[in-house]
Amino acid sequence: MNDAAELEAALQFVIRRIDEEAVRSGEPLTEEQRFLLEHLPTEPLSPETYFVDPECPPLVTARDFDYEKLCALAKAAHRQDLQVNPSDRNWLLARAVTGLHKHPMSWLLGWARVKLRRPRWDGCLLVIAALVAIILWMVLMFVGLETHMWFRWPIAAAGAAALIAVMRIGMRWLEESQLRRSIETYRSK
Repeated sequence: MNDAAELEAALQFVIRRIDEEAVRSGEPLTEEQRFLLEHLPTEPLSPETYFVDPECPPLVTARDFDYEKLCALAKAAHRQDLQVNPSDRNWLLARAVTGLHKHPMSWLLGWARVKLRRPRWDGCLLVIAALVAIILWMVLMFVGLETHMWFRWPIAAAGAAALIAVMRIGMRWLEESQLRRSIETYRSK
């Protein structure tokens, strides 16, 4: 199955289950809620949409009750599916697929508490990355000891910027590969 078809299947599964849960709860989705579910916003509203003058305080925004209802329905449907069949991996597969494609449905599934398991070594990787960053920073600082004091800081700053960029790219690659492995695992079960 190609990526687009897999994403569409995951979206249809989640939409169908939320719709079924709404009917089961006795409060079917309204047309607005159904439209919101099928057309989730792709990015949060920026502060510029609320006010123009930087000296004016931002307007208080109302809660989005429709979105909250969709999250609650997804959470209830997920719980019910786990009670009926604890080995069901459809929700986890949907979360992994939507997360891999950076689809807004992954946000809704996150609010609904559909959580992917992280590898056990994930915490260790974070500590190792921090140690590598500190050690490389120190090395860059000591490299400049033989040069003038003013020249040491640009070297360290450039090295730190390069290290941050490499670590960010590496973490994106690692997250994507973990999601792909999760998809393969959930698909095979």
